[in-house]
Formats: sequence, structure tokens, C-alpha cells
Amino acid sequence: MTSDASGISGQLNVFVLVKSSAEREALRARVAGAGYAAVPAGSLAAAAALVREGADCRLAVIAADALAGGGERLGAFIVSCPRPPQLILCGIDLGSELALYCLSHGAVEFLASPPDPEELARALREAAERVDSPTGGGASLAVDRPVDGWIELTSPSELEQFRRFQRFSEALFRRRLSPGVGEDLQLALEEVSRNAIEWGNRFNPDKSLRVSYCLFSDRVVIKIEDEGEGFVPEEVPDPTIHPTRLIRERREAGKRPGGYGVFLIRKLVDRLDYSEKGNSVLLTKYLDPPEGD
Repeated sequence: MTSDASGISGQLNVFVLVKSSAEREALRARVAGAGYAAVPAGSLAAAAALVREGADCRLAVIAADALAGGGERLGAFIVSCPRPPQLILCGIDLGSELALYCLSHGAVEFLASPPDPEELARALREAAERVDSPTGGGASLAVDRPVDGWIELTSPSELEQFRRFQRFSEALFRRRLSPGVGEDLQLALEEVSRNAIEWGNRFNPDKSLRVSYCLFSDRVVIKIEDEGEGFVPEEVPDPTIHPTRLIRERREAGKRPGGYGVFLIRKLVDRLDYSEKGNSVLLTKYLDPPEGD
């Protein structure tokens, strides 16, 4: 196997890090079967040694057992690479500090272990498309714990950085919540965050998008905040009353078709609370219907 940037016959190198030799070989075969030059390694230290020997690593599939050394060893491996690689993680506990560390250091996908072949192929394909993108890596997503139980993520107003968190939250909700609750929250989170990036921060990468969340015993609460001027939610018209007129007015104002965002979000969550300025919103979804409903 060649150790240059393109691997075998122009294929992209994909490091495969699994401690178990049998599982490593199985995952290596799946990666190779998807059309990539699989570079197997039994540990983060072994992978770092391959990089020092000249192997190019811009994409790595890492199983949970290869992360036994924690964030410190993962950090050393990342530093050994010329640029932070994109990481596809398999079987990691999404509620752990290690998962959050990985998210802030290049993790772009969180799959089950062993990964579904089709899901792995999709994740590899999408990650491969981003390896040379200036915003495709993981250095721009900051993770913090401002209050006990809360997780806060801050990134530039770039859709790709938000999509990284979106893929993480989708995997987290799938494992922790019922399908209906998780799907509703995911849709609401996407709609609010896209609005924050597009209309709040105007796609300005110098302005930040901040997403915080907490999984309580009876509810999930998500806070999305941008650095824009805000808006007055009460002034947003109900799009179901005069839909044709709304579309025409938005077109005349130079806006894309839409206007259903706030209306949709209210249908997806149990509570929707905006800040006085209108640039911060709190989404609340109960795991069971609140009393009185």
C-alpha cells in the first residue's frame, strides 16, 4: 500500500483504527469495499507513527476501543497530522466527555458499532467530499459546559459546522429519545439554526452561532442564539391564512420561498420562547405530554 496522499491508484487514504485485530480487518474490508485505500492501525500511537512515516491522513474511521487512551492520545494523533483529519467514530458513548472532545476535534459522524455498511459508505462519501474544504475540518467547533448538565457548542456561521453538530445530535437523539420526539426536535433545531445563520448572522463567518442543550428526565431543552439584530416573532404572519400572498410578498422582497419556519417550529415543540431582542430562542420538548394537555 502506498503512503502518499492519494493511496492506491488515486484512492483517498482512510485510516482504520480498531484495537481488535478481527474487527479491524472487518472494518478495513468494508472501507476498501467502498472504494477507499484503507490504512489499518491498532492504536492511535500506531496511526501517528504511520503519519510520521509519510502516510497522508485526512480521514479516519475510529472504533471506540481505539480511543481507550482518551482525549490526550487522540489529541496527539491529530497534532501529528499536517491538518486536522475528519473523524468518523463508531460505537462511542455520545454522553461522554470523550464524545464532546471528539466533536470539537474533527468528528463529523457518529455511527453504531459495527457500522451499517450503507451508513458507513454514505459517511465516507460525504466526508471525502469535504476533506479539502477549508470549513470541512473540526477546529472551528468549540464545546463547553457552562452549567452542570448543559452542553454548549459555538461555531462560525457556516452551514458545514452546524451540520457537524446536526449529525451528532441526530445520533444522540436516536439513541436517547423515542423516534417521534427525536425527529421533531431535529427538524426544529435545523429550522431555527438555519434561520440564525441566514437571517440572524447573514452568513457572516465572523459572527457565531451558539447552540446549548440539556436532556432532563422529563424534557429536552435547546437554546439557539445568533449575533444578529433579532426580530419580533409576533410580527411574523401566519403563512396558512394567505399562502399565495405570502409567497408573492417574499418574492417581491427578494426573499426565497418560505415563511413557514416559526409556524412549523411551534408545531414541533411544546414550548417556543424568544428573548426580548429576538436573537435567542429556547425550544422545549417534553418526553411525555405535560399535565393539563
